[in-house]
Amino acid sequence: MQDSHTISAARGHLQVQDTRLSYLDWGGSGPPALLLHGITSSAATLWRVGPALAAAGLRPIALDMPGHGESDTSRAHAINTIAGLVGDTIIALGLHEVTLLGHSWGGATALALAGGSHPARDAIARAVLVDPALAIETGWGEEALPSYVEGVGEPATAGAAAIRAKNPAWDEGDVYWKAIAMEQCRREQVMGFFQPPADWDLLGRIAHVAVPLLVMVAAPGYSVIPEGRLAEVRAALTPGRDELVVVPGTTHNMFRGPGYERTMAALLRWLAG
Repeated sequence: MQDSHTISAARGHLQVQDTRLSYLDWGGSGPPALLLHGITSSAATLWRVGPALAAAGLRPIALDMPGHGESDTSRAHAINTIAGLVGDTIIALGLHEVTLLGHSWGGATALALAGGSHPARDAIARAVLVDPALAIETGWGEEALPSYVEGVGEPATAGAAAIRAKNPAWDEGDVYWKAIAMEQCRREQVMGFFQPPADWDLLGRIAHVAVPLLVMVAAPGYSVIPEGRLAEVRAALTPGRDELVVVPGTTHNMFRGPGYERTMAALLRWLAG
């Protein structure tokens, strides 16, 4: 059984533009899967996802997003800026035939990259958006920010107790790595995401994604995508190539807690197909 407090991946670092980024590489000879976590998390919070994808024949590489984990804070916080850093990472690591997978903020970043014009777009073979943040309205961001910065920078030993109390169904490894991620997280980066200078909406980028696309959505009432927008997402997908899957029994944290198995089963089914 996997020790939830030990990660077998190799730690790497690289300089991208003026930002030093860190990543975890589980290795393997298969095609790469670049994993992008959500806000206030880290590459290590994908401690179960990485090995599962490696077992499926991929080479999982989880990036510490800017201002998270061991990565530097980005100088600018616009979603296109973050997507550009990820694209430059793909090029710097020499990756090809990439499965690009992002959750929440990472999902927004993946969509901005796969549906944008960065040269790394040609290296992406398929994309997976896990309950992605499709839009930010400045008013909503201001209201949501306090709950997301609560606990940021707090020592992991103290943070773990609060995380466990709020999420009693989470695996102990989920609690452990999230607490460390919260300690490492930089408040400036979180504020930059929730306080953009203007509203943004990425839904239109879906039509510009040129590779197979899977959109995984949490159970109704738990997704960051309003139910009213799901029809818009479905309409934007390419029939016969893309897929939208609502995974029952999941929250927005689809890779944590009891929803993990259902989420991974749906993901691996799509990847195998």
